[in-house]
Amino acid sequence: MLPFAIIVALIIAAIVMFLVRSPVFAKTLTLITLGACFAASVVLVVITTGGNTVSLVLGAPPWNFSLSVGILEAFMSCLFTGIAFFIMWASVTMIDHDVEIKRVPLYYALICALVAMLCGVVFFDNLFNVFIFIDVSSFAAACIVIIKGQKENLRAGIKYIVLSILGSGFILMGIVVLFSLTGELSLAAIHAVFHGGLGDNATAVLNAIIFITIGVGFKSALFPMHIWLPDAHGTAPSPSSAILSALVLKAYAVFYIKIMYVAIGYDILNTDAGLQWLLTIVLIVGSVAMLAGSIMAILQKDIKRMIAYSSVAQIGYIFLGIGLGNELGLFAAIFHIFAHAVTKAMLFLVAGSIIEQTHNRELDNMGGLGYQMPITVAMFTVGALSMVGIPMFIGFNSKWNFAMAIMDSSEYWVMVALALSALLNAIYYLPVIIRSFFGTEARKIAENPENLERPISALMPIMILTLMVMFFAVWSAPVSSVITNGIAAIWQ
Repeated sequence: MLPFAIIVALIIAAIVMFLVRSPVFAKTLTLITLGACFAASVVLVVITTGGNTVSLVLGAPPWNFSLSVGILEAFMSCLFTGIAFFIMWASVTMIDHDVEIKRVPLYYALICALVAMLCGVVFFDNLFNVFIFIDVSSFAAACIVIIKGQKENLRAGIKYIVLSILGSGFILMGIVVLFSLTGELSLAAIHAVFHGGLGDNATAVLNAIIFITIGVGFKSALFPMHIWLPDAHGTAPSPSSAILSALVLKAYAVFYIKIMYVAIGYDILNTDAGLQWLLTIVLIVGSVAMLAGSIMAILQKDIKRMIAYSSVAQIGYIFLGIGLGNELGLFAAIFHIFAHAVTKAMLFLVAGSIIEQTHNRELDNMGGLGYQMPITVAMFTVGALSMVGIPMFIGFNSKWNFAMAIMDSSEYWVMVALALSALLNAIYYLPVIIRSFFGTEARKIAENPENLERPISALMPIMILTLMVMFFAVWSAPVSSVITNGIAAIWQ
């Protein structure tokens, strides 16, 4: 069974690296495993195209292992393994600067285990199985923050674990309520029970979804439950920051989408007044998060904390799309999961390259950097323009999709929040680019620039991610087609 094989391969790789202490071996095995799992995920997308589903059930319900993978889950597996491959490729020359040599194999073991858990979150249909994967993934994610071994990393990791446990508690309460009402843990089985309507269970179901919404909010750093994210992303090794922002947050968002549209279903979401009210709250919170995350990013002086707060805003976009409650909104949310994963992975790796070469994190001290690291700053420029939403970059496609979804929902006030968010993105991203090439300090450095650029071989994976930001802006049809098919399979 291909989905199960992907998870098993990653876990076996993690175990092997935990036992073998060679950093070179760990790096090589990680890249081979992630590359093979990405290839398997592409095959899985092909298999599930056309509405086919890959299923595996071991044991009798409800306490069984139940795995159900359609095209949406296969697409997310491609995203997790593919982006993780490029991040880990970039980490080969970066991680030694952040992590002690003796801990490098453990680091890569944690990465493989984390990617396996993220795949498990989206692959499995049984909520008890999913809850286990969610908890283990949170623990592994905290560990790749703590592994740097500094006091600020320990504090950030502990804060992450504590708030993650709180989020897990809310998710578990929601799962328990759904189980008490239906006697089922399978998403499909729960939907089958509710298919005729919620009846007298409407209030209890609403409470369950509220619990899960709050729990996912903590896990995915939705404002105002984001307080762990800036410290964790800002202090972690740059490859860890890229993994956390690009992939980990997204798995929980996909889990929430499956709860809403697989377990509950559009037919009930569209008719139940309580759930309609909840979607409106999610829409409002997502809109506020877009603005609040951007405002907090403007106030930052540290490049990684700025990018981290930007992630808070981008998570707001995803929940805004979910909260719109229409098909175009869900499409926009899932497309943004992809677009943000590619762009933010690249931005965090660029930030790591800048910090590594200049030993500086302060934005105010980056005058003239464009003359010292022209390729790196050019890649940052591509990422920044994408986040602002300039045409020819994938971020524009995302904002266009959200605009279309807003018009379709008639929630026109959200268009104002979307426009303000784009403006705020420009306020904190563009000054970094301007400072790098213009101004008194930049002119002085331009006269006799010191070459701080990393070797092209070290920059290659980041350059590929940068090209993806532009390529998928122009040729997004394959990704859009997969997402459309995935939505069609769950829109019921």
